[in-house]
Amino acid sequence: MSEGKKGLQKPGPGDRLRRLPDIAWRKVGEETILVNVKQDEVMQLDSVGSFIWSRLSGDETLRDIAESLVGEFAVGMETALEDTLEFAASLVDRGVAKIIEAGRS
Repeated sequence: MSEGKKGLQKPGPGDRLRRLPDIAWRKVGEETILVNVKQDEVMQLDSVGSFIWSRLSGDETLRDIAESLVGEFAVGMETALEDTLEFAASLVDRGVAKIIEAGRS
């Protein structure tokens, strides 16, 4: 795991993330809307972001989630893992998810 911008931990493939409980969210069709009241921010996630967000319960590693993306969206593993890690880092940076278990990666 390396340091991301703002000095926060940057998630790695073996890490497990969890959605923060004080973030309101609702799935609407293929998209998901997140409301971070503390930061006065609303985020709209596309179908890929919604898929990843829905799996951030802390039960799966980011690599596991990326593997699921491969089957769900017919994308290669390298692309799926890069996209998953980048999206996870943005969620941590925005304060809507946190790393709950750092894995080896």
